[in-house]
Amino acid sequence: MISLSLVAMMLLVMLLSGCREDVSFQLDRVTEVKVERGTTYKEVAGEKYIENNFSVCHLRVYAVNYLDYGIKVGPKITVNIHGVEHIFSIDSWGDDWEYLVAGKKGEEYKQKLCFKNEALNPMSCAELADAIKNKAYKLELNRCEKIDQSATSCNVGVSVVQGGINFRAITTDEVDIILSAD
Repeated sequence: MISLSLVAMMLLVMLLSGCREDVSFQLDRVTEVKVERGTTYKEVAGEKYIENNFSVCHLRVYAVNYLDYGIKVGPKITVNIHGVEHIFSIDSWGDDWEYLVAGKKGEEYKQKLCFKNEALNPMSCAELADAIKNKAYKLELNRCEKIDQSATSCNVGVSVVQGGINFRAITTDEVDIILSAD
């Protein structure tokens, strides 16, 4: 006869293995890129207005694939700033997905991903960093599949990196140097 404690232990093992993360995303840095262009005038529907300098927020995220095979993921991150949802999608080769390499058994292989604001709604990048610190974000996958496009399990975990989110403001002159080196 199987004892009650053995059954409980088996259920616990099944429960814990079912909660295993297949992929984790760690939000790391908000980078504000200040686009320095001269003030220009545009005419829209007969009205003239001044177009001022602006900045763009980039969100750096590290992804870790714990599966023993590579997968395609299409993550979107929604951040709520003062009641307005800002959606960030992966800044990839024109696609909405990125390929995550399989890690070696027992090793963690982090891949750096860059996210950009989809709608380019005006926002303060410092407020974006604060909203992430306050956990006002969620991550959704619109795609998770093997390289042959067959479906796969993607139990996802999302968090802020250990030590907290960083904020950095740069100018357009520094973009190529900073974003590629970081």
